[in-house]
Amino acid sequence: MLKAVHIIPPLVALILAGAWNAAQMRSISSMEKDGGMLREKIAATLAAGDVPVDPSRAAHSGRNAVADSKDPIDWRQLSGLMQEMQNGGGMSNIRAIMSFQQRVMTMSKEEMIAALDDISKLGLSSDARQALEAMLISPLIGKDPRLALEHYAGRIQTDPSGVGWQLATALRAWAKQDLTAAAAWFDQQIAGGAFDSKTLDGKSEVRSQFEAALMDSLISTDLAAANRRLSDLPEDQRREILEQISFPELSPEAQKAYAEMVRQLVPADEREGSFAHIASQLVDAEGYGKVSTFLDAVNASPEERAAAAKQTAESQLEQLGSEGTVTRANVDQLREWLTRQAPGEVDRITGKALAEAAQEQGTFNYSAASQLVLQYQQSSGSDEVLIAFLEGYSAHSNLEEAKHLADMIADEKRRDEILQQLR
Repeated sequence: MLKAVHIIPPLVALILAGAWNAAQMRSISSMEKDGGMLREKIAATLAAGDVPVDPSRAAHSGRNAVADSKDPIDWRQLSGLMQEMQNGGGMSNIRAIMSFQQRVMTMSKEEMIAALDDISKLGLSSDARQALEAMLISPLIGKDPRLALEHYAGRIQTDPSGVGWQLATALRAWAKQDLTAAAAWFDQQIAGGAFDSKTLDGKSEVRSQFEAALMDSLISTDLAAANRRLSDLPEDQRREILEQISFPELSPEAQKAYAEMVRQLVPADEREGSFAHIASQLVDAEGYGKVSTFLDAVNASPEERAAAAKQTAESQLEQLGSEGTVTRANVDQLREWLTRQAPGEVDRITGKALAEAAQEQGTFNYSAASQLVLQYQQSSGSDEVLIAFLEGYSAHSNLEEAKHLADMIADEKRRDEILQQLR
C-alpha cells in the first residue's frame, strides 16, 4: 500500500521523511521526532565505522566531485544515489549523500529556490523529484519559513502529498515567530481555495496539517482564539487536528488547555479516544509517571482514566515486546499502576495488552505471553485475563494454541463463546 520508512536505509528515510510520511498521513511532530532518531542512528553508524567504503565505486558515486564545493551539484546524480539506497543497495554512498547534504546546508535561500526550480525541470519521476525536494525544502523552511510559504503556496493544491504538505512545518515555524501574520496568511489561502477538498467526504488532509501547525502556537498563546478556530471546524475533524499536535512538547498549562478543548469541542463519543491518544504519547521507557501526572493535573474522570490506562498498558507492553521480552515483573508493575487508574478493569486490560504485545517482532511471542496469562488466571482465580487475551487479534494467528487455552476457561458459556470466535 504505502511505503514504510522503517524498512529503508536510515539516511534515505531521513531525506525522504517529508514526502513518504506525507503519504502515510503521519503528523509533522511525529516526522520531526523520527528524523531526530534517524540522525542519531546515522551518527552512531558513522562513528562506529560501519559504513563501507568501496574504492571501486568511488568514481561512479562522485565523491571527489562532491567534495569540491566549486562544482555545481549534480541533482540527477544525487537522485541516482538515493534511488540505489531506496532499493536496498548502495550503502557505500552514504558519505557521498551526506556531502551533498552538507553543501545544501551552506546554500543561501535564493540558491535553494533556484535549485528547486532546476530539479523541477529534470523530468524525474514523482518519487525521485519529491525526494530531492524534501532535501531542500526543510533547510529552506529553517532559513525563512515565510518565504517558503509565499513562494510555494501554489504547491499546496497542485502537490498536496509533496512540497504542499511539507509547508505545514513552515507555517508552524512562522507562527512561532509571528502568529498574527502567519494566521492571516493561512486564512487568506483558505479563502482563496488553496485548501479546498476534492474528496467526497469534504476533508482536506493537508488543511488538517496546517490547522494543527497553527493550533500548536494558539493553544500556548491565545486559548480563546484556539477555541474559536477549532469550534469553527466540522466536529468530525476536530479530534484529528488536535492529535497532530505533539502533546509532550506542550507546557503543563497548554496540556490542561488541550484537555479542556477535548472535553468541550470533540464529539462525546470520541473523547475517550483522545485521552487514549494523549496517554500513548506520554508513556515512555521510564514508565507511567507522565501519564499519572497529566491525569491528576486535569482531574481526569474515571472514564478518561480508564481510556488512558488501557492505551498506556498496550503501548508499554508493545514497546517492551518489540525490544525483547515482557517479564512477570513488568506486568506486576503495570497491574499495580492499573489498580489506581482503572480499578475493576485490571484483568481485562492486562489480557488485552499482553495480546497486543505478542504481535510484536521481539522475542516475546504468543507462547511466552500465554504463560504469563495463565499465571495471572491461576493467581486471581478469574477467567478475565485469559478471555481478554483470547479476544485479541493475535489469537487468530495462533489458532491451535489459542483453542487449547480456551479449554481452560472455567465458565462453560464463556468458553463456548470464545471457541466460536476462534473458528
